[in-house]
Amino acid sequence: MQKEFKDLKGSSSWPRNNYLDHVFLLAAVFLLIALPRWVIVAQTATADETKWVARASNFYSALREGNLADTYQSEHPGVTTMWAGTLGLNFLFSGNSFEAPGQLTPYELDQFLISQGYTPLQALVAGRRVMVLFNTLVLTLIFVYTRCLLDLPTALLTVVFSALSPFFIAHTQLMHLDGLAGSLMVLSPLAFLAYMNHRKWPDLMLSGATAGLAWLTKLPAISLAPILLVIALLSMWQTRDAAGWHTGLQKTGAYLIVWGIIAIFTFILLWPAMWVTPLQTLSRIFQEALGYAGGGHGDPVYFNSTIFDDGRIPARVFTFYPITYLWRSTPVVLFGLALVIPGLWKHWSPLDRQIGRQTIFSLLLYSLLFALFMNLGDKKFDRYLIPIYPALHLVSAAGWTALIRRLSNQFSVFNFPFSVFSLLLFFFLTGWQLFSLWSVFPYPLSTYNPLLGGSKRAPQVMQIGWGEGLDEAGRYLNQKAGAETMTVASWYRSVLAYHFNGNTISINAQLTPDEEAAIQSADYVVLYIHQWQRDVPPELLDKFAARVPEHTIEINGLEYARIYNLRD
Repeated sequence: MQKEFKDLKGSSSWPRNNYLDHVFLLAAVFLLIALPRWVIVAQTATADETKWVARASNFYSALREGNLADTYQSEHPGVTTMWAGTLGLNFLFSGNSFEAPGQLTPYELDQFLISQGYTPLQALVAGRRVMVLFNTLVLTLIFVYTRCLLDLPTALLTVVFSALSPFFIAHTQLMHLDGLAGSLMVLSPLAFLAYMNHRKWPDLMLSGATAGLAWLTKLPAISLAPILLVIALLSMWQTRDAAGWHTGLQKTGAYLIVWGIIAIFTFILLWPAMWVTPLQTLSRIFQEALGYAGGGHGDPVYFNSTIFDDGRIPARVFTFYPITYLWRSTPVVLFGLALVIPGLWKHWSPLDRQIGRQTIFSLLLYSLLFALFMNLGDKKFDRYLIPIYPALHLVSAAGWTALIRRLSNQFSVFNFPFSVFSLLLFFFLTGWQLFSLWSVFPYPLSTYNPLLGGSKRAPQVMQIGWGEGLDEAGRYLNQKAGAETMTVASWYRSVLAYHFNGNTISINAQLTPDEEAAIQSADYVVLYIHQWQRDVPPELLDKFAARVPEHTIEINGLEYARIYNLRD
C-alpha cells in the first residue's frame, strides 16, 4: 500500500488494486468536507437567502406551469441555486406536492409556507442541504484532480484547507451563489489541465460542463473563458515540442472550441428560459448585470475606516480585494502560499515536475486575473472573491507539501507521508486549520485573521456582519412572554424573521416618516453592527445613542446586535 502511494507520480487514474481503499478514502474526503457545513445549516440565515428561497419557489412554479420564460429570476443568474432550492422544497414537502400559487415575493412565500404547516427556516435549511451536497461533490472532484496533477499528500492538505476554512465553509453551506460558483470555477481549469496532460475526453467534458454550471450560477464566471485561454497558451508554451507553435495552436484552439461547445450546451440545457427566449434572456442578463456591477450598493458601504456614501468602491481602491483576502484567510494557508515561492524556485517535490509547476502557475494566474476582473466593478464585497479561495488552498497545500518533503529529506527520514516526522507535521497543519474554524464555530462568517488583529481590529477595516447574531436576537426575544404578538423592528428584518416567532418590520438605510413612526411604535428595536459602522440611518442611530440596550449579542468578543425595549 505504501509503495503504491509512493509510486503515484501524478498519474491520471487510481491504481487498479486496493480499489476499496480508494473508495473509503473518497468517502472520508466527502464526509470531511460535508460535516462542518451540514451541522450549521440551521444556525443562522443571511440577508440575501430569503430572496433565493423565493426565487427557487418561483423557478419551480414556472416549470410546473410551463411558463419557462419565468425561470429567469435574476441577472446573476443563480440557476444552479434555484435548482438546489427546488430540490430542497420538494424534499421538504415529500409526500405532499409543493404547489406555491404562482410568482411570490419572499414575504408571500413565507406566509404560504406557514399556511402549509412549515416554517420559512425549514425551507431555507432544505435548500442549504442540497447546496452542501453540490459543493461537497465538486470539492471532492477537486481532490481527485489535485491528486492526479500533483500527488496524494498535496490533495489531502488541499481537502483539509478547503474543508476547514471558516470563510469558505460559511459560503459553501449557504443557499447563495459565491460558494458554488467558486468551487465550480476551480474544478473547470483543473479538469482542463488534466486533459491537456493526459488527453482523456471525460476530463475535457467535465471541464466544459462545470464551466457551464459556473456560468449558470454567477455571471462573473464568464471570465473563465479568457482565463482558460491564457492558461491553455501557458500550458502549450511549457509543453512545446518539435512540432512547433503552429501545430500546438491548432490543437489548443480545437480543445477550447470543444470546451466552449460543451459549456454552452450545459448552460442552455439546464436553464429552460434559454429554450424559449434565448436572445431576450441573454440580453436581460448582460444589461441588468452591467447595471448591477457598475451601480454599486444601494446603501453606504464601509471599508478601511472610510464610508462610501454612494455605495461604490471604485477600481482605484485596488487594495480592497487583497486586504479582504488577507483578513478572511487563515494563517496556515497564508504561510503555505509564501512557501510556494522557494518550492518553485528550488524545484522541491511535488514542484519538481512540470505538471506540478504548470498547475500551480495556472492557479496563481487564474487567481490574479479573476481578482483584477472583479476589481473593475464598483460593487464590491469580500465574498465576491470566494472563487480564488479553493485555488489558493491548493497552492498553499503544495507549498507545505514541498517544505515537509524538503525537511524530511534534510533530516534523512522516510518520504512523506509515511515517516513519523512528516505525519506529525501533517497533523499539526490540520490542527492549526481546525483551530481557526473551532475558534469561530458555529459562526464561520465571523472569522478574521488573528495575524492582522482578529475580531478586535477588524471593525476598523472590514464591514462586519451579514446577519449572523440576529439568530441569537430572535431566540432571546422568543423567551419573552407574548413573543408571538410582539412587533420587532430590525435591520435585516428577513434574517430575524427566520428565528423570531412574532412580527417583524424593517429598518432601512433611508426612512420615510411613516417607517420611522412604525419603528417607534414597535415593542423592540434591534440595531446591527454595520449600521453604526456605516451610520445608517443616522437619525435613528442618534435617537438610540443615549439609550442603554436591554441586551447585546456578542460573537467572538465583538458586539453584533443591540436590543432595545420600547415598552418601558
